[in-house]
Amino acid sequence: MIAKANDPFNTTKPRAKSVQRSTIHVEDLEVADDPPPQKRSMGPGRYDELFESMKPGQCIKCEPEHTGAIGNALRNWIKRKRKKNLAVQAASHYPACKDKLGRVWLVAVPEPASAKQPLKR
Repeated sequence: MIAKANDPFNTTKPRAKSVQRSTIHVEDLEVADDPPPQKRSMGPGRYDELFESMKPGQCIKCEPEHTGAIGNALRNWIKRKRKKNLAVQAASHYPACKDKLGRVWLVAVPEPASAKQPLKR
């Protein structure tokens, strides 16, 4: 039996193309005494300025297909800034909106009751 291109049971893969590598010239290399980095430096994110200006309860209006990416960026910003009392809610189709845009909210999360009061013995 001859395998056809659209055969779902054909497990052979096409051969991958090799990676073209440039030649390293020894004359172009130089030795330096720079110390290794202590930690990985993270530059400011694309949305950091926007997220800093938001208050809990406010939302970002965006296209429905962008709500997931903006929501994940906001979650990562919260984690990076170590803001334990904040969370994210996203809706790609917000029913109260006539312009058919999605929303990403910054929401305040109340502290658990056990964390507010010390245990009494």
